[in-house]
Amino acid sequence: RGGSSSISSSSSKICTCAAMWGLTRRTAGNALRAVAATGSVRRVEPWQQGAAAAIVPFQRQASRGYRHWWRVLPEDFELNSESMPKDVKTLMASDPYSLGFIDSYWYWRIRAESTILDPENLPKKSYQQLCRDMGLTIVNEKAEHILGVIELYEYLKSSPFIGPFGTIENPVLVPAIHTERVVGCVGGTGDQEHVPLWFRCREGFLYRCGECDQIFMLVRVMYELPDDEEINPIDPDVNDVFDFTLLEKGHQVWNAGGLINWPTGYDALHGTVYGGMQRDELNEQRAIGD
Repeated sequence: RGGSSSISSSSSKICTCAAMWGLTRRTAGNALRAVAATGSVRRVEPWQQGAAAAIVPFQRQASRGYRHWWRVLPEDFELNSESMPKDVKTLMASDPYSLGFIDSYWYWRIRAESTILDPENLPKKSYQQLCRDMGLTIVNEKAEHILGVIELYEYLKSSPFIGPFGTIENPVLVPAIHTERVVGCVGGTGDQEHVPLWFRCREGFLYRCGECDQIFMLVRVMYELPDDEEINPIDPDVNDVFDFTLLEKGHQVWNAGGLINWPTGYDALHGTVYGGMQRDELNEQRAIGD
């Protein structure tokens, strides 16, 4: 009798498990068919998991998890037209070396754009004249030397020093533009290598590493030239006087027919003391949505 009771209880458990398994198969089948019909998947949160969550079709989360940053353009570093000096004639007749930051910016911008937007005379200009009108440095030996020193320092500023072990007779030279620089010594190779040891290396002293006894010495990198020399000398054949008619001619060519293809030239003539109407007042699209 005890055996028959155990067999009946086990058979009832088997029937219950079979019923539960059948219910699970039907529920999963309904969910798969719903997914195939909708074609979408959605992530189920933990608080949604339960008896009703099994029959809800899963959907893919479509939210973007990153932020888009647009590319930096040259226009992002330009000054607004409101900062343009009101007397452009006096500005373009001034000495560019005696101008302040804003006046110098507009002087070279107007002069460079007027030169580029003159297709008739642009191919006739010499290399020296084009560089001067664009505000660029003419390639010469002094300029190449200064740029070479700057490029060497920029390379040594971020790259590790690789060379012979520093001694008192031949120390490791540390280039710097200031009177001190932070140096990290890692020793030599093999058994002489150690963890980085950081210290301040100052001008006028020899510094010995406390781990490997390597000697360091700071050397200042000087950019300036003597007072009687110029890095960008003006060629005697270069005309350094800006022709104001070039600005007026470019304005007539590029801003004719009701189109403003050269905003800088238009603002230099109409947005200053010479009369006219501002571009913002002519632009009727600013009133849309008001």
